[in-house]
Amino acid sequence: MRSGVTPDSALRMQFRTPGVRLLVAGLCVNIRSDVSAVIEQFLQMYVGHKLEAGAGSDDFRIDISYTDPLQRLLRRRTRLLIEDDAPFHPLPHRLAYILIEAGLNWCISATASNVVLHAGVVERGGVAVVLPAPSGSGKSTLCAALVTRGWRLLSDELAVLRPADGRLQPVARPISLKNESIALIRRWAPSAHFSPVFTGTIRGDIAFLRPPAESVARAAETVAPALIVSPAYQAAAPVTLQPLGKSETFRLLARSCMDYHTTQRCGFDTLARMVDSCAAYRLSYGTLAEGVEAMETLLARAQTGHANGRPATATA
Repeated sequence: MRSGVTPDSALRMQFRTPGVRLLVAGLCVNIRSDVSAVIEQFLQMYVGHKLEAGAGSDDFRIDISYTDPLQRLLRRRTRLLIEDDAPFHPLPHRLAYILIEAGLNWCISATASNVVLHAGVVERGGVAVVLPAPSGSGKSTLCAALVTRGWRLLSDELAVLRPADGRLQPVARPISLKNESIALIRRWAPSAHFSPVFTGTIRGDIAFLRPPAESVARAAETVAPALIVSPAYQAAAPVTLQPLGKSETFRLLARSCMDYHTTQRCGFDTLARMVDSCAAYRLSYGTLAEGVEAMETLLARAQTGHANGRPATATA
């Protein structure tokens, strides 16, 4: 079944028991919750995703509930359990939906069979661009702007690399936007679907942008990385596009790798292959429109290189 196809009433019942199985990033995650706000927001944000009813052979089990019966009556504190462990602190009821997104990030990052980078990934015309950057650099905002202009979303913050073939596994989930980025993307894409704004978190205001339907429909289509672009938004700064050498690119990816210390030789080899096959740049921009234009320029350059049977060159 798919969210948005099966009647919402049937899906709501499955969430409470025995749970709904979400297929994402090659994983099957069983999600159970008795928190109505979580269920309602999930149904809104995961329209079109493949869901299965009931328990089965699951990779992870997530449970979001009130911390105790009294809290359920008072509708105050909620907690997340993953396989009976609690990796995050309880949150107020009004912030409960954030737990489900944090929990899914945890599950995807903990998958030992893949190499996971803290990076966005977008694709257009067969050219996949990996966007490694620290939190606060504007990575998710740039991803949101691109996917509302026809790019395919693979992820706004978790690049999942398969060591067996070096291809990127899509993770087409809601894009997390914070603080000023929320209003910026609302103006940029007025018809896009947003979650409510969750205020008062440790990172300020947070809202989620629903992924494009086409990105969700193509969630099983892996793609080989073609470009590596490390973006950084700097208000009113001029656009700069600096080519990166192989060693600098490898260090950038290794710092972004969420499990590099555990993947060891596998992680090293996987990242080395990606560095060898991709042109890499550091991009700074002062407005969102300039960032998107720079990405479109790199896309055209990469497509020309592909048409000539060679990768894009790292020349500015």
